[in-house]
Amino acid sequence: MPYAVGIDVGTTNSKVVLFELPSCEPVAIERFESPRFADGGKTDYDTHGLICRLLQSLGRCAEKAVADSERVEYISIASIGESGVLVHPDGSYDKRSIFWFDQRGRSYAEQVRIEGFAGRMYEITGIPVHSNSALFKILWLRDHGTLLQDATWLPMADFVAWILCGKMGQDSTLASRTSLLDVGQGIVSEELLEHFNLPTSLFPEVVESGTPRGMLRREVLEYTGLPGSCLVCVSGHDHMSGAVACGLKAGGEALNSTGTSEGLLLLGNEPLLDANCRERDITNGMFVTPGTYSYYASVPAAGFSFQWVLQTLGIDEEEFYTTGQERLYRRYLDGDVLEPEVLYIPHLRGSGPPHRNPDARGALYGMVGTTTRDDIIYGIHTGVSFEFLALCRAMAQGELDVPIKVIGPAARNPLWMQLKADVLGARMLACSVPEAVARGSVIVSGRKLGVELDPQMDMSVYEPDPSRHEALARVYERRFKTFEDTIRCFETGLRA
Repeated sequence: MPYAVGIDVGTTNSKVVLFELPSCEPVAIERFESPRFADGGKTDYDTHGLICRLLQSLGRCAEKAVADSERVEYISIASIGESGVLVHPDGSYDKRSIFWFDQRGRSYAEQVRIEGFAGRMYEITGIPVHSNSALFKILWLRDHGTLLQDATWLPMADFVAWILCGKMGQDSTLASRTSLLDVGQGIVSEELLEHFNLPTSLFPEVVESGTPRGMLRREVLEYTGLPGSCLVCVSGHDHMSGAVACGLKAGGEALNSTGTSEGLLLLGNEPLLDANCRERDITNGMFVTPGTYSYYASVPAAGFSFQWVLQTLGIDEEEFYTTGQERLYRRYLDGDVLEPEVLYIPHLRGSGPPHRNPDARGALYGMVGTTTRDDIIYGIHTGVSFEFLALCRAMAQGELDVPIKVIGPAARNPLWMQLKADVLGARMLACSVPEAVARGSVIVSGRKLGVELDPQMDMSVYEPDPSRHEALARVYERRFKTFEDTIRCFETGLRA
């Protein structure tokens, strides 16, 4: 059977996965920490290091394919949304790419709000003004010595595709996260380019997700051993590719995509650009399917909260996700733990909707001399789940009354899954999708190429327990929400 490769350039880790077709089951997984430069509050991708690791991983996937006497038909790439790389006319490229959560664009976002231009930007792009946007990263680069004239901005997945095949373009789902795309028209907004004094040549043509970009460069062929017939495609934004992997449908269900951050994604047939949606911080975007739009909001540090607490408490991650987590889950089901002793506000990287603030800070409250490690870890689980409830209510303007499919680390964490179901009072579907983003990327491009695919998926259903839902609702309203509101008022006072 033929093979395809899915690439997932992520925040914490990046992956290169060899999939068997038509099943889309992984046969080889290459995973590495995304190379970075960290300097105080500034975090950049090491773009040269990233490309080196990706090419090495592609080479190992090619070796596996040859050993199996199979051929790699195509490579499909997905990535985080707001990071990109400037490519220059001589073929050189910037060796650093600002991470999506980096706050260097903050002053530019604040200036847009001061000018009263945020509403107009939302009408055009469907993106709330936020320092994470690629636009504000570009403005920071320009004002700190980077020459934009004749350069080309490539979102991360498009940059990797250019390295592999030499053709430029920007995937529609990634272009719609730059804060410069006219989301209704699907083209870069001339009004916004003029407003921010950016050259029209800075952005390449917008390309539909999955469209083949070209064949591999000769030097890539020689380095990796991949076949000359191998096509390069881009599926775009990682959360959108993950949605395809679990078969998300418009209207009747939602996607909870978990990773470093935690996103809530719904689909529809038109962008939502009114003032009400802007006030709720709903991020519009183009989906991988033409004519379909995504509505998205996120908790910036959901999965990162677990990574942080395990590292801080010196807990082995593998040990926790086997015996430790299972023990705590059993205690929860047995009623041994329910109302958290420790309250946790998961704002390690600012807060998301309904009160988005990049300066918000995390907090733990309730520890005493007898507080245990399990008390703290359970508090982290409930805090992240409560924050997700607030996000869902902001998105739905009330209770979200559709089944929610879950992919990523949460789908492998039964305590987190059951807490989500009990806190929201909603059915949660844990999708067993190995390497969901890379797999979804392969599916998006395979369908565009006309490849016959037959991906299968297992799901575990977590139903809400009425008595736990009622008890946790009281904790949320009387304790968590009160604590969070108090912290927000405190932070507002500090800025006054």
